Amino acid sequence: MTQRTARQWIINGVLIVVTLSFLGVSIAPLIGGLFAPPAQQANNANQNTSEQDRIKIQIEGFEAVLKSDPKNQTALIGLVNLRNQLGKTKETIEPLQTLADTFPDQPEYRMTLARTYIELKDPKNASAEYRKILTTKPGFIPAIQSIVSIELTDKRPEAAIGILQDTLKTAETANKVQANAVDTGSVRWILGEVYRQENRIDDAIATYDQMIKESAKDFRPYVGKAQLRQIQGKEDEAKKLFDKGLELAPAEFKDEVKRLADLSPQKAPFTNPAQAPSNNPVKKP
Repeated sequence: MTQRTARQWIINGVLIVVTLSFLGVSIAPLIGGLFAPPAQQANNANQNTSEQDRIKIQIEGFEAVLKSDPKNQTALIGLVNLRNQLGKTKETIEPLQTLADTFPDQPEYRMTLARTYIELKDPKNASAEYRKILTTKPGFIPAIQSIVSIELTDKRPEAAIGILQDTLKTAETANKVQANAVDTGSVRWILGEVYRQENRIDDAIATYDQMIKESAKDFRPYVGKAQLRQIQGKEDEAKKLFDKGLELAPAEFKDEVKRLADLSPQKAPFTNPAQAPSNNPVKKP
């Protein structure tokens, strides 16, 4: 592998990660509370009989409550978490569906339902749940990012691009109905990354330029465009763009921007830190 090829491969890999990390500041507060660390969920095989019996008794208690009060939020959440502890992921679908339908203003429940479908290798139903969220919350970034990921995994990049473009087309109307309902900057940022993955460099750069036009103080398009200029071998322009991105970046992102600007072929590629944990229990928002 030539030095040039190695450098491009590393930069390509980092683009995906930095996209998620630059969105993470807005996503984390929305969905982070729903997911316990995997270490708290992965002990099913080691549970002794008495512990499993205790969990089953608790499940029976919640089921009894739901017979008289089918939409009891506490009982539904408890049932989901306990069934997850027993590794009965499929049996969490029904209570999660009830939570999502009963509390539509709390998209975290439907997000958890969709992620459960993903775990059960049912992307079709997962996609349907994400789309339900977007009918009432068209700018909900976690759902947008997730459905785009499904389309890309299924090798349907045009569908992913269409979702993002449609979101942008309706953003003005949505924001008139509810202020800041759609963060067009973040949607464009995701769109630019999809273009980049599809090697549509001109479209990606045009997307970043539109971001700069709409919000000249957003550091992300400068960084994204700089990375693409790196790939093209336009190092001088890339440096100027990185310098501008660094100037505008919030303090928590400056180190990441510096690291990307200093990227060299000798450095190992990043791994994706944004993988969703499995058997996600639910907490009451």
